[in-house]
Amino acid sequence: MSRRRWIGIGAVVLVVAGFLFVVLVDSIMSGFGACRVVRQRAFASPSGSQLVVVVWKSCGATVPDSTQASVVARGRTFSPESTPTFVSVRGHLDVVVAWSSERAVRIGFIPGPEQVYKRDQRAGDVAIYYE
Repeated sequence: MSRRRWIGIGAVVLVVAGFLFVVLVDSIMSGFGACRVVRQRAFASPSGSQLVVVVWKSCGATVPDSTQASVVARGRTFSPESTPTFVSVRGHLDVVVAWSSERAVRIGFIPGPEQVYKRDQRAGDVAIYYE
C-alpha cells in the first residue's frame, strides 16, 4: 500500500477514535449531574381527588439530599421534572401529612428540618400549613 493510503487510513482512525472518546466522556459526565428521585409515599385528600406525593432526592456528593413534596391530581402521573414542589428540606426526613379538607393540608417533618430550601403557602388551590 502507498504511503498516502496509510495516512488516509490513519486520519480516519484518529477521527473515529476522537469521536468515541468524546461520546464516552459525555456519557460519564452526564451521570455526575443526574439526580435520583425515590417516591416515598402518597397521601390522598378526603375525596381522593388529589395526592401529596413525598419523594427523597439525591444528586450526588456535592449536593445535599432533600425531602420534597408536591400536590398531584389523582390519575395524573408524578414527574420530578414537571410536577412543582411546594416544600423542599435538607435530608431524608419522615413526613406527616393530614388533609383538613380538599383545599387545605397540614405537613410536618420528623425530625424537624435543619434547613428549609422551599416552603410555599399554596400549591395550586390547596393551602399548605406547616407544623
